[in-house]
Amino acid sequence: MMHNSCMAICHRVAGRDNDTAFLRAQPVRMIDGHVDGGYTGQYEVICPACGDDPDLSYDQVPPDLQRLRGPSESLMGGLAAFHGHIGLADAAPTDEAVK
Repeated sequence: MMHNSCMAICHRVAGRDNDTAFLRAQPVRMIDGHVDGGYTGQYEVICPACGDDPDLSYDQVPPDLQRLRGPSESLMGGLAAFHGHIGLADAAPTDEAVK
């Protein structure tokens, strides 16, 4: 699934972020809102409700948003961070959830 030209792993999950947060494969860089150079192999949480802009690369956002983004080394770690951010920390991802 794509979100602003990036691969969104999950989005529009009901939570405390007005359903705006999503988990995506971390792009190497963003240029004019588009992925350039492929993906890093890591995952990041993007939350527009917290002031994040999905059109920006990790290094283009302030430190507080970098901490929110992660990145996570694995999909399971990314899902755990995403669930924690939207208030579903008890809904730990399972292997079935990432298939």
